[in-house]
Amino acid sequence: MKDLFSSIYLVSRIASAVLNLVAIAIFTRLSSQEVYGQYLISFAYGFIVYSLAIQWLISAHFGQQSRQDPGKIATTVVVLAVLSVILGASLIGLAVAINLISGTTGFGCAVVLLGLAVYFVTSEIGRSQLLVIPVTTAAFLRSGLTLVFGSCALWIFHSASSLLLAVSVAHILASVPILMALRRSIWTAGFEWPSWATYRQIWLYSWPLILAGGAASVAASVDRIVLERFFGPAEIASYGVILDFIKQSFIIVGESVAISYVSVAKASHGDSDEEKTKEMLAKAFVTISFLAAFGITFFLLLGGSLFPLLLGKAYLGAMSIIPWLAVANACLILRAYYFAQVIYFTKTARLELVSTLVALVISIGLSWWLIPLFAVTGAAVAFTLAQIGALLSMLLAPSTRQTMPVDFNRLSIIIIVAAGTLAAGLLVRSALPEGIAAAINLALMAAVASILLVRWDLFDAGIIWRRLNRALFS
Repeated sequence: MKDLFSSIYLVSRIASAVLNLVAIAIFTRLSSQEVYGQYLISFAYGFIVYSLAIQWLISAHFGQQSRQDPGKIATTVVVLAVLSVILGASLIGLAVAINLISGTTGFGCAVVLLGLAVYFVTSEIGRSQLLVIPVTTAAFLRSGLTLVFGSCALWIFHSASSLLLAVSVAHILASVPILMALRRSIWTAGFEWPSWATYRQIWLYSWPLILAGGAASVAASVDRIVLERFFGPAEIASYGVILDFIKQSFIIVGESVAISYVSVAKASHGDSDEEKTKEMLAKAFVTISFLAAFGITFFLLLGGSLFPLLLGKAYLGAMSIIPWLAVANACLILRAYYFAQVIYFTKTARLELVSTLVALVISIGLSWWLIPLFAVTGAAVAFTLAQIGALLSMLLAPSTRQTMPVDFNRLSIIIIVAAGTLAAGLLVRSALPEGIAAAINLALMAAVASILLVRWDLFDAGIIWRRLNRALFS
């Protein structure tokens, strides 16, 4: 089982992606554009608060945890997370009290903060301890419970607040398998109250990540906020649902790389096994590059056929921005799930702050300039250029080039093969009816991608292929 860890994570993420697909399809049919737009904007505000309050702690745990005493850092992060949630909820309450946001929006922010905090803190601790089955079970439960609870909430109450509460409860309940596993492992002897030295250790490493988390969340949400300001929640619905689906598709597979290969690299780095560290990081780079290139190819060839099947007609007004969003999210996963992981192999987290500030400046400037003129197209361009800028700022940093290996030979092969597949797919699409062309292109991409997966043993595809051959022909 241990030698198939990356494929287990990937299968879990694919299952989650399928459930997310179904959830989006059902949610957009059970809700009006107005309700779904309100849900998206409230979630965006809640995600900003979550990122400021919690995201830095997740990064701090992964950067500072060790095999020698894993419970100490984990407990410290949990205590700080509880305090941060209380502080974040208090600030939300203050914002409602002074009429900065409405009570409905404040409620949505608070439940999003709580649900995301519980799930992602426990998930981070679990993946750092390489608890493969509990973490993958939790990921599947999160998607499944979100689908069930969210559908029931919209069907019964048809409100953004009920959907936000349902999503939060789903995240909390999905954390239970990880909590049970941690109780039997690092917390077998109970919780040990953290020392001031441990608090100081966490703070000195991660204080730049507080600003970085806030900057990243604002940069990722400012397009929606500005779009809502000028065009209302209905316009956000068509833009946000397409962006969220493409982003989730990329992030789900990107997370599988970070959870599997990068986690092993970090553990090897902690054991001073630099050869194993470099090996895992090199494999992570090839895998994430493969996912980015073929993700773009997938959405360029099949996005126009996929979204009309998933979404109600009222949500299809932003189909023209699919190419922009595919490129943007490919850049996002390259930065977030590979190059940004450099902070876990160096002594400082300031590079993450610089990268997110670059994205923030670009996103704010271009959103206020382009969105009033071009609506959803302006939002897509602003989001894309912000992600490209953040990625370039990481690539240009000396610490990134020195620490994170880049396999230019395989990168070149990936680009050439993906471009060739895209060109062939466009020819097929221009020559055949849409349905037949989509089926052929899907088969073409699956065949080409499978060859690379097996040849380079990405996500254990080579191991699985050889075992199948032995089982079938021995």
